[in-house]
Amino acid sequence: MKILLKAFLLTAPINFVYAAEGQKSAGLPQMDIATFPSQLFWLVITFSLLYLFMWKFVIPRLGATIEERRDKISNDINDADNLNTEATDILKKYDEQMASASQESNEIITNSKKAMLDHLETLKKENEEKVNSLISESQAKIKAQEEKSKIEIRNATLDTVKAIVSRYIENIPSDEEINKKLN
Repeated sequence: MKILLKAFLLTAPINFVYAAEGQKSAGLPQMDIATFPSQLFWLVITFSLLYLFMWKFVIPRLGATIEERRDKISNDINDADNLNTEATDILKKYDEQMASASQESNEIITNSKKAMLDHLETLKKENEEKVNSLISESQAKIKAQEEKSKIEIRNATLDTVKAIVSRYIENIPSDEEINKKLN
């Protein structure tokens, strides 16, 4: 490494001197009219090669990429449309099921109300019949008790009249005679 550095340092001043002596022309070399034909030749060659490279390699790859993207976007749009259609169908089915469930629930409620009212009416009739039979039984018991009470009152009256009459009169009238006089 030290040898290369020494060689460079020894030859560098000489190279700089020769380079400075070769620069006697003024201006830019690309503006020199004498070099125009070679510049145009290399320009045509470079752009032709660049054009061929772009035409054969870059543009087909870009075209394939663009086509793939276009296909992917088209497929995504078709998938989105299909999903939208499915979602719409599912929503319609859901709405139909909800309407059907609502209708069924209304029918169940109506039937339940009707059954409840029928049951209530049946219970009312049964209770009315029970109440009427209880009233009839009570009235019959009251009549029987009234008759029994009347008989007891007559017997008590007869006994009372007999007791009173027996104190004052020795001859006690019969029950039939006393009943005739009381009625």
